Amino acid sequence: MVSNILGIIIGVVVIIIGLVLLIAWWGMFIKGLMAVVPILLVLIGLGVLVYFISEIKSKLEVGKEEAAGSGEKKPE
Repeated sequence: MVSNILGIIIGVVVIIIGLVLLIAWWGMFIKGLMAVVPILLVLIGLGVLVYFISEIKSKLEVGKEEAAGSGEKKPE
């Protein structure tokens, strides 16, 4: 019980300190976002590109396997 209350108090104190520092360092925060957002967009774009290229390749492979499987004669 005491540890839960202590955790809540610590959480509130950390939030307050974070808000004060965010207000005090607003200009630096915006500059940091300006530096990070383009890099994140490039990385996310690369990830999406790789994912969908691999999806297209896997669908092509499945299509080739189905085409090869339907061309075989079935035993009667």
